[in-house]
Amino acid sequence: MKTKETLATKLIKRFYGVQGVLDEYRRQELYKIGNTGFMVMFYYALISNFIVLFVFSLDNYKHTEDILMWYISANMIFLICGICGYIIFTTKRKHLIENEVEIKDIKSQKRRLIYGSIRQGIFFGIVTFILDGMMSPHFSNLTSQHSIWAHIIEGTFFGVGMYFFQRMNLKKVQ
Repeated sequence: MKTKETLATKLIKRFYGVQGVLDEYRRQELYKIGNTGFMVMFYYALISNFIVLFVFSLDNYKHTEDILMWYISANMIFLICGICGYIIFTTKRKHLIENEVEIKDIKSQKRRLIYGSIRQGIFFGIVTFILDGMMSPHFSNLTSQHSIWAHIIEGTFFGVGMYFFQRMNLKKVQ
């Protein structure tokens, strides 16, 4: 009898890229990785906020826009390169996101990855197109031919990238 996954399990599998069954060992290791990443991010946020407030007070609030842009950029770089890089590196090193597939099922698994990657690419392209259009002045990017083609290309590259990332995690088992 197959048990239904809870929302928390689905979110963990989606966030970390786990395919297949999320057993107790994987779950505990992912919790450890997530907790470590959160603790680093928490202390980074405390220290960086203190530094920004200190710089604001020294500057007498003259260059607030420039300081905030640097602060936001540094936060994005830290999150993308630091925390996400740590999570990807650690889950790969501990073999937590590998999908073990029998050799006879490898073709069907590759086909499933292709269809999943196509869906991911289409979803990514549509969502970025809508969000970009909503943020443009007078919603002008929703009708722009250039914007439509750019988001089609973005969705294609995202789908191809997701296919290769998931394909690398397939592990053939005898």
